This record gives sequence, structure tokens and C-alpha cells, in this order.
Amino acid sequence: MNYVQQRRASLFRDIKSDGVDAFLVTDPTNVTYLSGFEGDSSYLVLTAKQAILISDSRFEEQLREENHELEAVIRPHNKTTMEAATETLIKLGAKNVGFESHHVSMGLLETMKEKGAKLNFAPVGPKIEQLRSIKDPSEIEQIRVAVKIAERAFQMFQAFLTDRDSEKDCVDAMESYIRRAGAKGSSFPTIVAYGERSALPHAQPTNRLLLDNSKLLVDWGADAGYKSDLTRTFRSPFSVAPNRKNRNERVGVKFNDVFEAVQQAQQAAVAVLKHGAAAKDVDSAARKVLTTHNLNEYFTHGLGHGIGLSVHEMPQIRQNSDAILEAGMVVTIEPAVYIPGWGGVRLEDMFLITKEDAPIRLTSLPQDSGSIS
Repeated sequence: MNYVQQRRASLFRDIKSDGVDAFLVTDPTNVTYLSGFEGDSSYLVLTAKQAILISDSRFEEQLREENHELEAVIRPHNKTTMEAATETLIKLGAKNVGFESHHVSMGLLETMKEKGAKLNFAPVGPKIEQLRSIKDPSEIEQIRVAVKIAERAFQMFQAFLTDRDSEKDCVDAMESYIRRAGAKGSSFPTIVAYGERSALPHAQPTNRLLLDNSKLLVDWGADAGYKSDLTRTFRSPFSVAPNRKNRNERVGVKFNDVFEAVQQAQQAAVAVLKHGAAAKDVDSAARKVLTTHNLNEYFTHGLGHGIGLSVHEMPQIRQNSDAILEAGMVVTIEPAVYIPGWGGVRLEDMFLITKEDAPIRLTSLPQDSGSIS
């Protein structure tokens, strides 16, 4: 089955009500989604019957090698991509051209209107992103590959971790392991935080050494075309006993207690993660558990998000979300507790929502709260 062609057909069914006879796609990720082409600086012109990629000579040979089932216009060096796209739309006889209003800047919009004076440009909302939220079988398989690569990288991380590694050492190593395991690179900048710095959800790596801390948070993912996103928090095997560096463990905050609360919160959320569920109800299920442990005030972000070609996609699973979950969505579930001065615990796994009651867990790494050895 030609899934890319099917996506384009679905898009045109969706935008019929917008009264457009052509669509100009300028967001690079959406161009990839609707064409299969992964080069940059390219636009896609769509009609109900045609798909034309507007690119430049850097990608001419790549397009020939990849043998995409779409036409290509290679613009000359003295024309911009927008100029070539506008000329193509005029040649196609387009009149009302939809564009991604949530991606197009004011500057680009003015250029579109100037170069395409004969065209009527009509803003269209995130139709493509809505299509992307439901993964087809080919996408699910590519996400599974990205998950497996990330898990292999973590196993390498475990095997080579030492008590003299700094946070930055760990970040550099993990990003190398991700590539060595088969990815193009990391899905996002890897996060590694020790001790009380694990209370920073997006901590920047420092030169602090693992020897001086008792807990370790790692958030990483592999980019294999499609993305993965995982988080594990565990005790260091090199410095477990409380000392002056993790003094808060001696004043009533126990790592295992916090870990188990976060783990229970994830389990509660997954229990209601199903086709037809409201995303905000999934988020609420996790928060209710943390509330029973008097920890909900330390959970400061949404519970999860869709993932695919981008790390963050529709749907958003949070308190104020109006999304209804559907079979085919792939989402993260990542409850967390961040206690200033003590540290944080976050667990993040990926799930495929199905038409059955239970989602499919795509990640398989254990969530052991003990040492990594």
C-alpha cells in the first residue's frame, strides 16, 4: 500500500470544506510526511490529482535515486523556492490556494501575495498535524525501530557508566551510543541530571561528577526518521548512601517512596489510556495518585504528548487538553515529581493506542528504581 499517497488523498478530503483547489506545504516535516522526501528547503504543491515537489539542484540526484512517485520542479539558482512554487501553482491553473497559516511567517505571506498576485491564498489550520496524529502501519514500524535503537543505546550507557563521569560526559556518551546503535542522531538534546539537579525538567549538563550524587535522571531518544523519547531515573550504583550532598534524603524525602509514587501514577494513567478517552482524564488519573502521596504540587508539566516525525506532536495529554484519543495514536506517558533542593523522578514510556481496552507498550526497558548494575 502506498501510505504517502493515501495521506495526500486524506488531506484533500479534509480540506474540501475550505474551498481550496491547491495546497502549498512549506513546513519541512509536513513536506516529508506527504512526499517521503527528507531533504530540506523544499515545498510541496498539492492538488487533488498532482503532487509536485519544489526543490533545488542539491537534491536533484537524491530525488532521482529515491524514485519518489511525484513530480519535481528543480528551481534555478536565481529563483527562490517561493517564486518557483508560485509559478507552478499558476501553471496548474490554481485559484484558491490553501497554506499552513500556523507555520507561515508574515514575511513569507507577503512574498506569497506579491509573487502570486493572480492567486487567492486561504489560511488553513493544522490539518496535516491532525492527520499525522494517527499513525499508519508503516509509521508504527518506524517508531518501533526508533524505540529499539534508543533501548540499545541505553544498554551501552549502562555498561560503560563510571563513578567519574560528569553529566556532560554522560550526555556526550549517550548521543554517541544512539548513533552507534543505528540512529541518524538524537531526537533532542539528551538530558542527564545528577542529585538535586534532577529537579530541573530540562537540565543543562554540567561537569558535576556522578560520584557525588545518589540519583540519576536520563531523558533521551533516537531519531531514525521517526522519533523515540524515553526517561529513566535510578540510584547511582556508586554512591547510594545519604551524605552531605544528598542531605534531603535524611529529612523525610525517600527516593524509593517518590519513585513508587511516580510509577503508580504512570500505571493509573495507562489504565485509562484508550480509544475514545479524553486526554485530560488520562492526565487526571496520574495526578490523583500523586495527590494521595502529597506530591502532586511537584508535578509541573503535562503528562505526555504524541510522537512521530517530531518529538512533540498531537495530541497533548495535559490538564487543559480538549483532545479525544484515537486508535493509532502513539503517545508518551511521563509522570514526574520535582522537589527543589532534593531532586526529581521521571518515568517516560511510549504507548500505541488501540481499539482494544489496553494500549500497546512500545518500550521494554525495566523501570528498576535500584542501581543500574
